[in-house]
Amino acid sequence: MKKILIICGPTGTGKTKLAIELAKLMDGELINADSRQVYVGLDALTGKDRSKEARIWLYDVHLPDQEFSALHFIRLAQQAIDDIHKRGKLPIVVGGTGFYLRALTTSIDTIAVPPNPILRKTLYAKSREALGRQLQHVDRQRWRAMNDSDRKNPRRLIRAIEVAMSEPHIPSMRTSYDVFWVGLTASLAVLKGRIARRVSGRFDKAATEVRDGLPPILGADPLLSFLRDESTKEEALKEWAQAEYQYAKRQMTWFCKEKAIHWFDAQNTDYQKEVEVLVRGWYT
Repeated sequence: MKKILIICGPTGTGKTKLAIELAKLMDGELINADSRQVYVGLDALTGKDRSKEARIWLYDVHLPDQEFSALHFIRLAQQAIDDIHKRGKLPIVVGGTGFYLRALTTSIDTIAVPPNPILRKTLYAKSREALGRQLQHVDRQRWRAMNDSDRKNPRRLIRAIEVAMSEPHIPSMRTSYDVFWVGLTASLAVLKGRIARRVSGRFDKAATEVRDGLPPILGADPLLSFLRDESTKEEALKEWAQAEYQYAKRQMTWFCKEKAIHWFDAQNTDYQKEVEVLVRGWYT
């Protein structure tokens, strides 16, 4: 069974840095699992950590004006994993998009349901309440299975309707890997400070990358508001950092549901050595 190492956790914990160090020690290559970093360019806006020390797959694989889904990610990630294994190296999947990681390592039937642009155009015009009523009408069981957060999220409601109205008997995307999960975490106060510093350091470059028509990417709206003189730089920085911080908290909520993750505190100065020992034991 093919082995893959997953490095996950909220933004600002140093996942890519750790993955690069492990790649150097264990002859590995990285596979990006961040839904924003797949887009061509937008390095500062999406926080890409480029490296000359280790190859990183799935950066810059999709144009920002094109739809990118978990199905796209699985297909590209599986191709990368196969290529890395054929050359006797270790695939290290690193990122904070929990759904992508779950889709890669488990069987999720809805992954194989492609986007329906015609249906989506109709649904985008509806209110959240109307979307909720429509989902209850087409698939009451799916509605009942959603938590309160999902029911308040128009994008997730639209996707649920799209899946419910798709053709039946769509095959699931099944994978079979020997997976080892490593998760990085930190206190909320530390995360907040790290995120604020990262956003501040990326702001000026990101301001040259942002434009109208981009997919939903954290930081895009505050930057556009700043560029249109609708807010100050300080206000835009604060709004962007707050959005990233709230996202980090949602990431932690998601990853806490994954029982197989071996968690490490990124504030601990010795955590990398502890990770190395544990991963070597699994890999060898």
